[in-house]
Amino acid sequence: MEVKKLKPLAVLPLEIDISTVQKCYLPSVYSDILKKCKVGCCILLQISSTIKCLCKLYWKSDLHSAFCHIDRSVMMFSGCGRTLMGLPREAVGWTASNLSVEQIQVLPCCIAIRDLHISVVFESVSNNKQWQKDINTLQDIVKDVLKAYTLIKDSIVYTKNLNECQKFGIHCIVIHDIGKLQSGSDTTAGRVTSGTKVSVVRQLSRTWLEQLKNGGTEISLGGLDGPYQTLQDIICQHKLYQQAAKRLGVRPCRQVLVVGPSGCGKTSLVRSVVANCEAALVVVQGPEVYRPQPGDTEGWLRIVFEEAADFAQEGVCVLLLDEVDSLCPRKGVGGLTPHQVRVSAQLLMLLDRADQVKGLVVIATTNRPNALDPAVRRPGRLETEVHIGVPTENQREQILQVLLSPLQIEEEAQLCSKVARLTPGYVGADLSLLCQDVVLGRYRRKAENSTCSLEEWLAAFQASMARIRPSTLRGGLGVVISQPASLSDIGGMDSIKQSLRAAVEWPLLYPETFAKFGLPQPKGVLLYGPPGCAKTSLACALASALNVTFLSVSAADIYSPYVGDAEKSIGELFHRARLGAPAILFIDEIDALVGSRGHRERGVQERVLSSLLTEMDGIGINVGVVVMAATNRPDMLDDALLRPGRFDKVLYVPPPDAAARLDILHVLTAHIPLGECVDLQLLALATEFFSGADLGSLCREAAFCALTEEGFSVKQVKHRHFMQVLCHLHPSLSQQQIDWYRSYKKSG
Repeated sequence: MEVKKLKPLAVLPLEIDISTVQKCYLPSVYSDILKKCKVGCCILLQISSTIKCLCKLYWKSDLHSAFCHIDRSVMMFSGCGRTLMGLPREAVGWTASNLSVEQIQVLPCCIAIRDLHISVVFESVSNNKQWQKDINTLQDIVKDVLKAYTLIKDSIVYTKNLNECQKFGIHCIVIHDIGKLQSGSDTTAGRVTSGTKVSVVRQLSRTWLEQLKNGGTEISLGGLDGPYQTLQDIICQHKLYQQAAKRLGVRPCRQVLVVGPSGCGKTSLVRSVVANCEAALVVVQGPEVYRPQPGDTEGWLRIVFEEAADFAQEGVCVLLLDEVDSLCPRKGVGGLTPHQVRVSAQLLMLLDRADQVKGLVVIATTNRPNALDPAVRRPGRLETEVHIGVPTENQREQILQVLLSPLQIEEEAQLCSKVARLTPGYVGADLSLLCQDVVLGRYRRKAENSTCSLEEWLAAFQASMARIRPSTLRGGLGVVISQPASLSDIGGMDSIKQSLRAAVEWPLLYPETFAKFGLPQPKGVLLYGPPGCAKTSLACALASALNVTFLSVSAADIYSPYVGDAEKSIGELFHRARLGAPAILFIDEIDALVGSRGHRERGVQERVLSSLLTEMDGIGINVGVVVMAATNRPDMLDDALLRPGRFDKVLYVPPPDAAARLDILHVLTAHIPLGECVDLQLLALATEFFSGADLGSLCREAAFCALTEEGFSVKQVKHRHFMQVLCHLHPSLSQQQIDWYRSYKKSG
């Protein structure tokens, strides 16, 4: 319908009353413009691209020409997304403040509806339960109510104008289909008559409808395809296989425990699956459950479970118990408080009852599975476990693609691949924080519309990674070493470096080739040799070169005055390494930690040794974890540690010879201004029995000697400064020590 351009009319609220149902009042001055619109004719008002309002047109002489009154009882949602049940996935209501004449569409005359298919939405779950038992009476009541409205396919009828509906607890009525119409058009309106057959397809509560609308927003997750599919299959079993399961005498899985480190996306995963499966969600935050008065916590838990059971009568309902370990903790050395005992007993009883409720799925999450009461994890309760580990490199790349997609970076794929390789041990929350820090830093430095190259983006991520460490490695046992280092920074020892690359680097970089030839990754590498020969530096540089997590620990970190704490610390240490995989776990001075069972009496060292052997045997999952250890007393180690399958590679790190000492001196003096008179070749020959640490001390003392003699204006370190230091600096090694290590190597 063509009309001349007019200013939009401001929409004023209309009194909610039965006399104003579906009425649209326009100023009477518009009657000349809309000549084809008769009083009482049906019109569709285009509110947005997906929502329309069905009204009957009336003229009002005392209404200002700039305003209009519109009743919003019947809203058409045919243009918006719908659920599998035919319900709208977004809020259906009046969002416009103005109405333009161009938005008015006149409909043909209304016809009598023969068949009407609807869903009834009640104000509360209790109202729904009440009418579940009397569906015939409900259909008769709804039929009488709808006679007051003009209806259209795919619309919602809000019944707030009718007091009768408020008494019955009806919030709104969803019109799915009004039967076959003569015109065949989806925009044909109709009226309910005494001959209309009304069929209630579904009954649901207002809360359920709101959850379906909120679930319409898709939650983007990366790297969780496997756990997502598992949870989706479990929830959908209640929709697809309930009858088949009853016939076959099997019980579908109804209770799940999702286990994973903090920040890996457990709660987001559950919310995403629930929204996709169009199920209701009731959330219980574990720490928020506790109440100060005895009995209040248990009563609140019962109320929540009853609410979830009521929702399950309308369809599949998921009860999410977040941080369930706080509700049902394992009994420790000191036992549980009476309050915790009562709450745990109440939760176990409710889980037993929930297993009998049709359509109810209980999903619990925890990042401390060992702190959970074993009684919760038995069959019939939280029987199925879904494990979410720390993301792999490929999964981190998928997560980064989701996080960086709004930025529209030109070389996004390459950037995600490079950053994923540099972030071992980072979970989804860490990567999200990392991206936020990078983006905010970029906007602080440049304008929002500026562009960055791949190198600039990568440099920004590396700068943020220095500030944001993986949450799985924050605190706890083991020092996380992240300073950049390279094997080339360590002079000499070319054969040792090559052996380490073959034992550690190759299996991590080329796992397919190793699997093809049936070559397992070495579980442990032992470095032994005289003190000061760069055993620790070799392990740290190797981890830095591979961009893997490096955890360093010593005997002082493990031992505790309390019985059992040292063995527990070993388990926690390996658990942290597994969370940060791929990782190198370095144990310095391992002989002080475990030693040999033949050299002492039975005691704490033997228990620590047993724990270490158990972890290295892989009873826990050690994929991507390499244990490296250093010692200068290999004869003190137990033979069980040195067998294949534990420390597969035992490498002797010898003291540097003249050529190696020259190489080390070149590395150490690279950033020291030397005079032309300095002869490093002569110094290498004059430093027999010097270890790498001794040579480092020599260079530092020579520089300090030059500073002491010539003051702060000194420009170079001369050869005489080195010789002066050599006069009083003695080597830490001796021929006797070297002979002992050589004889041990031959005997081994």
